[in-house]
Amino acid sequence: RLPDISIPVSRPCTLRPLQERLFFINTGFLDRTGDEIHTSMEAGPMMLKADLKGAPWYSNYEESNVDCGVALKLVGKGQIGKGMWAAPDDMAKMVRDKGAQLAAGASTAWVPSPTAATLHALHYHATSVKEVQGGMAARAAEIASRASSQAAGLMTIPLLPAGGKSLSADAIQRDLDNNAQGLLGYVVRWVGQGVGCSKVPDFDNVQLMEDRATLRISSQHIANWLHHGVVNEEQVLETVKRMAAVVDKQNLGERGYKPLAPSFDGPEWHAALELIFKGRDIPNGYTEETLSRWRRVRKAMEEVEEVEQLFSKDAGGGKDELKKPAPEVQISPSPPPRPHA
Repeated sequence: RLPDISIPVSRPCTLRPLQERLFFINTGFLDRTGDEIHTSMEAGPMMLKADLKGAPWYSNYEESNVDCGVALKLVGKGQIGKGMWAAPDDMAKMVRDKGAQLAAGASTAWVPSPTAATLHALHYHATSVKEVQGGMAARAAEIASRASSQAAGLMTIPLLPAGGKSLSADAIQRDLDNNAQGLLGYVVRWVGQGVGCSKVPDFDNVQLMEDRATLRISSQHIANWLHHGVVNEEQVLETVKRMAAVVDKQNLGERGYKPLAPSFDGPEWHAALELIFKGRDIPNGYTEETLSRWRRVRKAMEEVEEVEQLFSKDAGGGKDELKKPAPEVQISPSPPPRPHA
């Protein structure tokens, strides 16, 4: 799979040598957004996270993907895909909105569950993908003429106007709260429980699909605002601590959950801080290495706890309690990788 940032403008040239073997192309708003933030880290502060999808690069990204499929004569031979529906509990809105992806030329799209897949199948009865794509193929010359304007849109970096100086303090804090809460909500499950892509409640307790791509957006967005002075380290740390209390409350009763507060010293906490405060230097802003390393720390700690429990239990049918102390185990994460040149 080619990184999304590397191919939107040059996609036809990149994929044309593979044309005879090509059977699927796809957009991925989440991965592409993380790529955009990290790649443009030095250019300036990014827009509010909720505004990124309305920026010129996004509409041109989606449109150019379909146009590329038409140009490469993928119609009738392969799939042109579009992105995920990330609100698994809001199926009514998905039924209302997701059909637009087929009307725009897609022949397949991501859904978060078997229920969503069944409901999304209704869109294929309402819209003839063959007719939509056939009409686009008939307008191949017209579609090809859009390439230069699409390239300009794709290269428009989604920066805050005036470097963010027009934003109110409340707007900045709301976005920071949202990013911090979503980041912590995913990290506590990945590092603490070994659970990857899953439903995670947002700041308003709406269940959303979270994965490493959404985590990358949140961590890179905070790192970008830190780098450009929209927020400062003290503000970020205060926010993350305050959101830790929210996440702890949301996970009350969750089996095996390890609270972030009040110690703020577990592997989950350290992983979250590393993703934020080292986000600018982490290669491509990817989260896998940090998550995996701190997950290993959590598992090692759990193994120590199991040993301690064994040494404190009865031995011999509850008669003689072992007095020997559990062995000491030193746990420390391996250092993070050096950033790529």
